[in-house]
Amino acid sequence: MNDKHILLVEDDETIQALIEKLLVNNDYVVSKAINIQEAKKLIKLFLFDLIILDVMLPDISGLNFYENTIKNRIDTPVIFLSALSDVDDRVTGLELGADDYIGKPFDARELLLKIKKNISKKQSLDEVKFGKDIRFDLKKEKLQFNNKNISLSSNEVKILKLLINNSHQYLTRDLLNAELGLDYLSRSGDMQISRLRLKLKKECNLKDIIRSVHGKGYKIFI
Repeated sequence: MNDKHILLVEDDETIQALIEKLLVNNDYVVSKAINIQEAKKLIKLFLFDLIILDVMLPDISGLNFYENTIKNRIDTPVIFLSALSDVDDRVTGLELGADDYIGKPFDARELLLKIKKNISKKQSLDEVKFGKDIRFDLKKEKLQFNNKNISLSSNEVKILKLLINNSHQYLTRDLLNAELGLDYLSRSGDMQISRLRLKLKKECNLKDIIRSVHGKGYKIFI
């Protein structure tokens, strides 16, 4: 079962429905937005594996949204949707740093290949090293200090992976609770991060690697 979560930002209801059906039939989880206002709300609630973003939207252009909101704050691959004739938009999007684009009308096989390629590219990081003696294997979900395994709970593993895979943005309490399946107002996520920090400090001599900023959330410094 594919658990990859995709945000689809497209105001044309026919195209949106076609893409949603294609993604769902290929076992992707899909959240939809018809404008940037809706997209901003969803980005605050979920950590997406990929964003499909239409260039021409009714409120703000996809290019503007990418440059001012996504580019430097959210470590998520973005595929732009644009009309085949809009060469300038495609070039501008790629120059801004977007990961890929696909023209309308599009081939379903091509879109699926681009999605798979860009999600895989994001997840190509297998191991993170903290100094020379500490390493975390993201695939095997093992933390080692001086080649000795450090015991982590399933939620501690999930939190560490969330922080590493999204190290260019702050992990808010809302996002943390949503990813851990907790109630919106729960403080349990905060307490679990505190326990993880303490464990990293006591067992690995890692201090201040996970930091909190009031009003923004948590961030890992690697």
